[in-house]
Amino acid sequence: MPDQHRDQIVQLTDVEPDRYANQLARCLKALDTGAPIRARVQRELAEVHSEQAARARAGEPGPDRPPGVPILAHMAAVDAGHAARAAQQA
Repeated sequence: MPDQHRDQIVQLTDVEPDRYANQLARCLKALDTGAPIRARVQRELAEVHSEQAARARAGEPGPDRPPGVPILAHMAAVDAGHAARAAQQA
């Protein structure tokens, strides 16, 4: 999968990966098991699940990461993403 596409998945808001994963799961159910596109949809779903897991791990407090720090880091990342999008649109 191209890195650019992975970047797009990372930029999804908090609720969008869940919605996208549900859409991909519905597509897989509708696709014939021999459909050539099936493997690509499965890889895409795996990427979304990977991103969801990474976000869940980032939000867990640990011995070296007190509660609240991941939230601040996430907020900073969201702000940076918004600034980048605004710069691209300008």
